[in-house]
Amino acid sequence: MKNVFLGFILVATGCAHIDGPTKVVQFPYAHDLVDKVQKSIARVPASIDHDEKMGKSPRRIYFSVLYHQYQTIGQILDKNADVNLCPQFHHDKIEMDSKMIPKMMMYSSVHVDEDGKKFFPELAFSGSFSLQDYHGLIRTEIETLCEEGISDNFYKFDNLITHYAHKNSFHKDPKAMESVLKIPVFANFYLVKMLEIPHLKIVTTEEKMFIGLTRTHWFENYVAEASKLRSLYIKNKMVGR
Repeated sequence: MKNVFLGFILVATGCAHIDGPTKVVQFPYAHDLVDKVQKSIARVPASIDHDEKMGKSPRRIYFSVLYHQYQTIGQILDKNADVNLCPQFHHDKIEMDSKMIPKMMMYSSVHVDEDGKKFFPELAFSGSFSLQDYHGLIRTEIETLCEEGISDNFYKFDNLITHYAHKNSFHKDPKAMESVLKIPVFANFYLVKMLEIPHLKIVTTEEKMFIGLTRTHWFENYVAEASKLRSLYIKNKMVGR
């Protein structure tokens, strides 16, 4: 099984396109919950290739999801969308500009004990590397995508689709969580969905498409279950004060 993940790393970086300095944020997550949701899916669903059905290529799906995540994280930072021109994905940008932006809420880290930290990915940010810094990294990649149509992280996403999406061994291994969280659209999906106000959650068509393309339904299930546990944790903390 180690070879599977070594292969993923090598394949993801083998045709590298240099974007400049990058930083991978290690978001905390519940390892036992990952194992649980992976076991609940007997096999990788034989879903329809969404890019063929919906007329969107993996490149367009990746850009659309990443751009909407950039807008969403920007909202919590009180930053307006400031990408004016995007020649490579002009129509996709216009389409995503018309989408609703979900409401999010940060929770004070001082109220999170050691047991609860696995449900608060925002704890990965600190004074030395803030959420604003992270938002800036996403902006840098979007600029690269808009000008050149590709990026290092897109290659990781594309190689996941090509080499691992149809492998049950990948989707059943708990280490797959660590692997997918190294790809921005997965890391951002996790961060955004955990911060979204529960009754105001928004799932875009493009989000469904990127999950379908990569067959990472277990990942989607993990985020949904973890979000419920986070809400319960916050509720219990509020009652206990």
